Amino acid sequence: MSTQRVFRPDPTSFELREEHHRATFSACELPPHTVLVTIHGEIDATNAMALARYIEKRLGGSRKLILDLQTVEFFAASGFAALTNIDVVCTRAGVRWSLLAGSHVRRLLRICDPKRELPVAVAAAKYTRTRPSDRKLLVGGHH
Repeated sequence: MSTQRVFRPDPTSFELREEHHRATFSACELPPHTVLVTIHGEIDATNAMALARYIEKRLGGSRKLILDLQTVEFFAASGFAALTNIDVVCTRAGVRWSLLAGSHVRRLLRICDPKRELPVAVAAAKYTRTRPSDRKLLVGGHH
């Protein structure tokens, strides 16, 4: 027997953008039942597990996760550990996910994921075609 952690989404958890040591995490909801999490800045040992927890808490009743790391400026090996954690969490929750990887993330994945087991998207076509008016903003502030 094993213990499994289950996070119930706090309805206010989407309202805040989070800063974690040189990185900003934010989330928004895209129809239907999709969560888009966007990360800016640097992912390293100081914030990699915070990234995994941030995503786990926002999955809720979602069926799909898009993790946008295209503007990440530094991505350490601990970031890869966070991605494998996210993969396990999504698999257990029955959430399909895809990773939009920038050049720094792709470079590390070539080394750490040579068999391409993580769901790296080839193109972000569907994501880039969504209009801001189609998205429900789930982060704080006026945009």
